[in-house]
Amino acid sequence: MRRNALNLRDLGGIPLQDGKGKTPHGLYLRSGKLSALTPDECKKLCQEYHIACVIDLRTPIEAQEFPDPLPDGVEYELISLLKDSAIGITHETGSDPMTIIRSLRKQPEKLKQMIPSFASMYEQIVTDEYSRGQLDLVVNHLRKNAAEGKCTLFHCTAGKDRTGIVSMALLKSYGVADKDIIRDYMRTNRNAFWPTIKKCLGVLLLTHNWELVKTCYTSFMAQRELIETAIRKY
Repeated sequence: MRRNALNLRDLGGIPLQDGKGKTPHGLYLRSGKLSALTPDECKKLCQEYHIACVIDLRTPIEAQEFPDPLPDGVEYELISLLKDSAIGITHETGSDPMTIIRSLRKQPEKLKQMIPSFASMYEQIVTDEYSRGQLDLVVNHLRKNAAEGKCTLFHCTAGKDRTGIVSMALLKSYGVADKDIIRDYMRTNRNAFWPTIKKCLGVLLLTHNWELVKTCYTSFMAQRELIETAIRKY
């Protein structure tokens, strides 16, 4: 199973700030989009981790374009953290970044303009009335499922930004220290590095534009200052 492509990990085992325990294993899985899997692979994943519920943090546009191939019996909830109109690159026709880059490879300046401000997005999710309400809804749903013994997988597209912010809020609800929240967030780069290098090589071959390559690298990798912003504003 292509776990690296999913950026999949269990949020269990992270120490609590009061030193009186750790976050529970087997109840919270963070991930990228499940459309990277075949239906059979997704079924095996759900069986292996006893996944009872999947919370999709993407917009309806993204979810429709790349639907999760879930087996029967797994609850599915679409709880978008951002309104479609606020997404930027994912609001265009075809939300896959590499597809957009291929179609606009001769217009590098337009491509740069389409890359959202991630700092603004992180701040928006934790401060905007709509987005913060959705974030709180997700965390409450996760905690409720856990109290019932249900394992929940939550994901966005890459399992980095929106998923990272939900992880932050969830871990905060358990009393996890900021440094451990940041450590978990930065673990994304273990899985993201080589796929990002491949994408950047593809961007270079398509556009021959080094500035765009550097911008794409920053966009695809987890940046410590982004989660620090979310923690500070939360």
